[in-house]
Amino acid sequence: MNQKPKNYCLTEGRILSESELKMILKAIRPHMEQTARTKTNLHYVNDYYLFLFGSLSGLRVSEVANLKLCDIDENSIRVIGKGDKMRVVPLGRKSKAALQDFLKLKREVLNQTTEPNQRLFLNRTKKPFTRFAINRRFEYWRRRCGITRQINYHSLRHYFATFLLNNGFLIHEVQRFLGHSSPATTSQYLHFCKQTQDRIDSVL
Repeated sequence: MNQKPKNYCLTEGRILSESELKMILKAIRPHMEQTARTKTNLHYVNDYYLFLFGSLSGLRVSEVANLKLCDIDENSIRVIGKGDKMRVVPLGRKSKAALQDFLKLKREVLNQTTEPNQRLFLNRTKKPFTRFAINRRFEYWRRRCGITRQINYHSLRHYFATFLLNNGFLIHEVQRFLGHSSPATTSQYLHFCKQTQDRIDSVL
């Protein structure tokens, strides 16, 4: 479903902007907080943390769906990506706080266990999410927030990459975090980085 064509070319329209991300999370948050109080409409908890975690980790939708609690360490997560390649993605302060908050809600509101072999995200019937189901929830909130571009959950991954590059991370670091086999794939994001343009303006 999120399979990219061989000659995939990243365009700015595929990248979720920071303002759009904030808009989506702000729209979900009151519903999520009400769910925490009333323990009804449980899907809002997953919606909020699926999108927040995607923006903080850059995981592909299939990687998020398959992530188990035993894959999460204190400062990083182990991810099995394309071609069954394992990579390590660091967890920052915001990621750790989000995970702690979500795990508390997972136990107390979603009534799900937090055993090591348990998937991090399970749906309301305590079954693993499919890629289609996660993208469908993203589509719902995209439309609800009035975002007309045809973007999906993968756009959170694009946001993550450009955010890191804009904040001083090097291409090879971002390549490693995303699990790209070629730096050429990662370098596409440079075209959409404000920091790159600022450096050009200051020198040329």
